[in-house]
Amino acid sequence: MVEELIVGSRELSPDAVSVTPLKDRVLRVRFANGELRDFDVGPLLSRKCYRPLESDVLFQTARVSFGVVEWANGLDIDPEWLYEDSVPVT
Repeated sequence: MVEELIVGSRELSPDAVSVTPLKDRVLRVRFANGELRDFDVGPLLSRKCYRPLESDVLFQTARVSFGVVEWANGLDIDPEWLYEDSVPVT
């Protein structure tokens, strides 16, 4: 007999498909579901691993790779985090 394990019905957040770095450490992210949302990176700068993003040059290197926003130095942000902590662009 085979039993199925049901792990909840929570939907995964959509992947990022494009990103544009804006002023004041904001990322404008388009998600696979078509939504356009703004994510404020500023609060992350208090974390040691994200401090390099204080550099304008590095911040501007943001790109999407396999649904994840990443920077030239290897830092990245999970699409679920981006989606849940961003605000819709109106």
